[in-house]
Amino acid sequence: MFIVPRLMKPMARILVFLACLVLMTCSFITSGCATSRQLRREQPASEILLDPLHIGIKADGELGLVDFDAATLFREGLRLHQTGNCERALVFYSRIIDEFKSSRYVSAATFNAGRCLESVGKTEKAVVAYGMITDSMPRSRDWINAAFRESMCLARLDRHAKAADLLSRILERDKLTVSDRIDALVLHGEAKTMLGELVEAERSLRTALRIFRKNEREEYLDPAPAARAEFRLAELAERRFLAARLSLPEDRMKADLEVKASRLLETQAGYLRTIRYGDPDWASAAGYRIGKLYLALHEAMQQAPVPEDLSAEEVEVYRDMLKKRTAVLLRKALRVFEMTLDLAERTRSDNHWTRSAREEMDKVKSRVLSLYEPLPEEGS
Repeated sequence: MFIVPRLMKPMARILVFLACLVLMTCSFITSGCATSRQLRREQPASEILLDPLHIGIKADGELGLVDFDAATLFREGLRLHQTGNCERALVFYSRIIDEFKSSRYVSAATFNAGRCLESVGKTEKAVVAYGMITDSMPRSRDWINAAFRESMCLARLDRHAKAADLLSRILERDKLTVSDRIDALVLHGEAKTMLGELVEAERSLRTALRIFRKNEREEYLDPAPAARAEFRLAELAERRFLAARLSLPEDRMKADLEVKASRLLETQAGYLRTIRYGDPDWASAAGYRIGKLYLALHEAMQQAPVPEDLSAEEVEVYRDMLKKRTAVLLRKALRVFEMTLDLAERTRSDNHWTRSAREEMDKVKSRVLSLYEPLPEEGS
């Protein structure tokens, strides 16, 4: 405490009082500053970063803008992107990537550029764009989506080994949603199938189905990836069916036919499971492939070797009997194609599979079934 003597003249007392007040204030500020510095050391440093601003004298010849920053470029690129003008949108996305490398918009602009490049058919350049994120931005919120898109582009370019490696990197991520894990496993299974690594392919596909079944009651999961996994497993079974050969002698032929028929049923069961997931596109694909199974068995039996001890006349009788016996397979195929098209009509599904089913149905009717009129009923 400071005391101002009463005996001092009024002006002198005022000056002394002001001096004392200044000293007290300085003391308080000094003490307060020391405390403040100590608190700041205990807290993390923070900065407010603003994107650089391009200020021009005249409009940029490519962009048509005088002044712009990354946010302005991104908004305009996104507007063009959403209206389908991807070629023009790429100009704005590319400028962000080239001139605003430290901007928070770089990752999103790079991902959107990849999507635009895909849409205009520049798949190789899209891979490069996505690779900028997957190789150099591991913490980006766009990393997962970029990795998926890159893997699908690589698959379209028949670079399945790189696609499989990238999908393995996705699966190594700790914080991966159930849906993303299922998608990655299905795509990984497809990549391994294309590489001929069928054991690993089947393992990935079955793991995807197991995860789907484990979680489908806890949360909504799109059934399409599960249907796709089941379809791919059925395709693997179909390979085994097609590989089964029919050969002589007669006892061997009978055993071979039983093996081939059992593999057909195994494959058909896989395609039926695909249909049960209820996805219209994969259901129509599975229906089409079931019809093709019966056509394939019919063709295999028609091409099977004829017993060598038959005369020319007996061979003709044998072939005629075989046609009548195998005609039921054509009727089954025709019925499956019709059911597939009925399903497609109910679900309003018009895709490659439904068009192929219609073509096959017409082919069976016009080119094959006429040879066997009247057709025997099933079981006859």
